Amino acid sequence: NSFERVEVSEPVRRWLCYFAAGDPSRPLPRLPVDWEALFQAVGRNGILGLAYHILRRQPDELWPPPEFRDWVRQAHRQSVIRMALMQRRVTAALADLQESGLDFLVIKGPVLAQQVYPDSNLRPFGDLDIVVRERDWPAVHRHLLARGFVPEAEWPEPPPKLHPKLVLYELKYWHPGTELLVEVHYDDLLNAGLASRDGAGFWQRAGWVEIEGVRVKALSAADQLLHLCMHAHYHGYTRLNWLSDIALLVRDHAEKINWPQFVAAVEAEEAEVGVYFTFCYMEQLLGVAVPADVLAAVTPDAFRRRWHERFQPEAEVLSLAPMWRADFSFYFLPLRKRLLPDLLVMGRRREKLAILLRLFAPPATWLRYYYRVPPERATWPHYVLHPLKILTHYTAEILSAMTPGK
Repeated sequence: NSFERVEVSEPVRRWLCYFAAGDPSRPLPRLPVDWEALFQAVGRNGILGLAYHILRRQPDELWPPPEFRDWVRQAHRQSVIRMALMQRRVTAALADLQESGLDFLVIKGPVLAQQVYPDSNLRPFGDLDIVVRERDWPAVHRHLLARGFVPEAEWPEPPPKLHPKLVLYELKYWHPGTELLVEVHYDDLLNAGLASRDGAGFWQRAGWVEIEGVRVKALSAADQLLHLCMHAHYHGYTRLNWLSDIALLVRDHAEKINWPQFVAAVEAEEAEVGVYFTFCYMEQLLGVAVPADVLAAVTPDAFRRRWHERFQPEAEVLSLAPMWRADFSFYFLPLRKRLLPDLLVMGRRREKLAILLRLFAPPATWLRYYYRVPPERATWPHYVLHPLKILTHYTAEILSAMTPGK
């Protein structure tokens, strides 16, 4: 599970941070370690390519031991072969989407491999992530089904909404023939649980990039940085390669980042918490820092920082050890793991409180959809039962938290 950590020793942790920084100019750590444990951890954290990139540029062929170097070299060669096949599938899918006339953005792996890493083989990926406007949901759904993709949910169009700002984050489509997974994201570009405030701005600032001969749209460097920060924060920094993506973008492509526009976007989306802590952890783990004035501009207030430390202690994040983590993305359930942490720590509170009020008097279309009420049946009983059900969930969680041993 790429979203769960595995216990590592302190020497393994330090070597992982060294490889994840992706900087061959730094001297190798002279730190003995369980080399097999390190090799496994490098793979789990998605930094095999960076480890290979660094080791092949080190003059001392006896350190790390030749056996470890050989493990990394052989595993990287296998990864390159797998990625060649994956890239072929992705390129074909992108070319087909382009020919269809659909408007979409490519995010994450394929774009990062081409734009951020010195060699695209250093950044493996296992699927294709695209962003479309929610209004284009039906057209994209029909297109992928016509190409043989199987959706994880039979939603040919967006389901009824509790509130206009609530959007589905993604819908997955699997092709059984090519074994390609396409994840379609909609108007929530920042894992916030809500449609991005400046969605139109993200699209306007997007530019064209070429992926294996196919021209596609991608986020601007500043917007890509914001997206990556919020993605890593939401997943609790469980894989170091997410910080590597950000570190390489900040350190090696800083001239492409419009910092004033980046800060303005962070403020507009009230995304200070996710961005600030990502930058702080990146500096402490990988030794890569953003400009001091940028960090100061995105620093959240003391209240949010204090509660963030309560839900996600810095020492636990930096240890790379398994830890309980809150889901910092808005949804009304569960109370302790998601709703309360998000309300106390993240931004856009007024919008979220308005949505919670709407939850107790929802639209009839949403209520009928949520409870699968047939057209011939009335919805009024659910107007009574739904608030009671939500309150029962909350009460049960509170009582569970108060029970010793829970």
